[in-house]
Amino acid sequence: MSWFSVIPMAAVCIALLFLPGTLIVLALGLRNPAFVAVAPLLTVSIVAVSAMVAPYAGVNWSLLPVLVASFSIAAVLFAARKIFKLRQPRLPWRAVAGTSRQMPVLAGAGFVIGAASIALQLRAAFGRPENISQTFDNVFHLNAIRYVLETGNASSMTITGMTNGDNPPYFYPAAWHGLASLLIQVSGLPLPVAVNVLNLCVAATVWTLGCMFLVRSIVGSNPYAIGAAGVLAAGFGSFPILLLDFGVLYPNFLSVSMLPGALACVSLFFGMSTFAHVGPLARFTLAPVLALGVAIAHPNGVVSLAAMSVPVLIAAFTAFAVRRRRAGKPAAASFLAGAGLLIVLAVVAVLWKYVRPPAAAATWLPVQTPGQAVGEVLTNSAMQRPPAWAVSILVIVGLVYVLKRPLSMWISASFLIIAALFVMVSAGPAGRIRDLLTGVWYNDSYRLAALLPVAAVALAAIGAAWTIETLQDRIRRVPDRGALTSKLGKPMVLYSVGPVVILAVLGLLQAPPMITPVRSAQANYSTSPESPLVSSDEMALIKDLDHYVPAEATIAVNPWTGGAMAFAMADRNTTSKHTLTTYTEAAELLNDKLREAASDPAVCPAARANNVRYVLDFGTREVHGGNHGFQGLQIPDSTPGFALLAQRGEAKLFEVTACG
Repeated sequence: MSWFSVIPMAAVCIALLFLPGTLIVLALGLRNPAFVAVAPLLTVSIVAVSAMVAPYAGVNWSLLPVLVASFSIAAVLFAARKIFKLRQPRLPWRAVAGTSRQMPVLAGAGFVIGAASIALQLRAAFGRPENISQTFDNVFHLNAIRYVLETGNASSMTITGMTNGDNPPYFYPAAWHGLASLLIQVSGLPLPVAVNVLNLCVAATVWTLGCMFLVRSIVGSNPYAIGAAGVLAAGFGSFPILLLDFGVLYPNFLSVSMLPGALACVSLFFGMSTFAHVGPLARFTLAPVLALGVAIAHPNGVVSLAAMSVPVLIAAFTAFAVRRRRAGKPAAASFLAGAGLLIVLAVVAVLWKYVRPPAAAATWLPVQTPGQAVGEVLTNSAMQRPPAWAVSILVIVGLVYVLKRPLSMWISASFLIIAALFVMVSAGPAGRIRDLLTGVWYNDSYRLAALLPVAAVALAAIGAAWTIETLQDRIRRVPDRGALTSKLGKPMVLYSVGPVVILAVLGLLQAPPMITPVRSAQANYSTSPESPLVSSDEMALIKDLDHYVPAEATIAVNPWTGGAMAFAMADRNTTSKHTLTTYTEAAELLNDKLREAASDPAVCPAARANNVRYVLDFGTREVHGGNHGFQGLQIPDSTPGFALLAQRGEAKLFEVTACG
């Protein structure tokens, strides 16, 4: 399959991401086109919650519950606006979209350049549309999508039933899996292709527009800053490509993609945004709804949002108290607001304490020295990515700019909080303090590295706009400006086309530092004879399973050697669907003794109980190079009770004849 052939399905994916949320945006009466960036975040919230509600309504997972939820919520919000007269201010289109004629040109150019750059990066990283990530976590993620399609249930409360044996399921963030399964249902794409298309569309559109929206909320209708944000969204090696390479951490990737837009809505909620014409219903609805979606996409995301929102709260309280003092009003309201601030900070502290993985899962150790960690922050080269000098200079310029302006200063504090946490997790001493601060993110340096661009993109875009405006101001002050403009062109060309050229040049400057991250991802997405999860021979055998294995049969597999991918890739049930599966006693017996079916009388009853009639033997090479046993599924040639049906290289498919 070629990338050209999936372009129509990418359009379907974008429609899936944006249309449900757009209904809510319209119902809230938001006319500013910038709020298009919020639509996919609302869609994720709708998908996540409707997936959890649908099982209680007896409805299988499909587009139907999403549409019902979208129209129902939109109707309620629209009715609330009419009944309680919570109407948006009626303003001319020019007033809400920005008065500058350059806005549509520069914002459009910035988005196109940034989105196209990200799309090209990921196209190169993925290789072919059907390639899969050859990494540990991908066993769960791809099989979870298949599990949703098979069971008709995408609830985050039950998805771990796939791996939990006889134990009750527990919460696992499944918003990403719900979206991927919907895309497969509405587009008919093969599962691995749908995964790559979804991730590409999220990175290119949701992340890019979110960065532009955040900048718009900080500096207002500045076309240079908003356009630069779109371009610069593609200039960081630590996001979006890092979480699509390392792990792979698909749910975490989705939640981080949502953070810029969600953070902008938090600033709107607390009155620290430049969006001046937003009614109370939209202002106080968006942030809580988006926080819910971010949380179900991945709990790491909502804790990250809370950490970056603390400066917004403090700035909002400070601005409120200063305004009242200058107006000579009583201090009682300020004291009340201060008490509210303390309560919110206490809630954040509780979240920090309890919304975290168990300590046994937060086992990642420091990876570098403090000096190296600080250097990576300053050069935007987290986790040994090449330094991004152009972006780094603009981030510093942006920091200088916002630190001089109280209303936008909070974004610098948000950046410094994440930077400090990254230094701590990647270079701080392992121990209680590090666990307290960064255990929320599994003490994983990669997860915190991916958060750095959330605020850094905004700072760099503000720095770029300030630089462009300073240069324009210098040109205006040139004594013989007429001679200069006669050489460079008409003023309209100089001030309109010139910035577009600058954005394009900025995009080109970002390309060299992204070569290494793209190549790193290419290595993880290539299928070769030596691939760590599923080799080319193993993949060929999996693709042929429908010729040998009936749809109702179950295949015994060792998930560590990639056999479990038969469930996702070939739609054949397997005894294990993740490397960290909790097995029943019967399944444990098969893992240890299935090859003794002809001699051990306990084996065949266990095989019949699990409907196991076939075995995939992919040898002993595991994805992480370990040895987790599964001797019962290592079938030597001529083993009594087993018939070799197919072989591709060292990968073999056996039929269990001993239990017939």
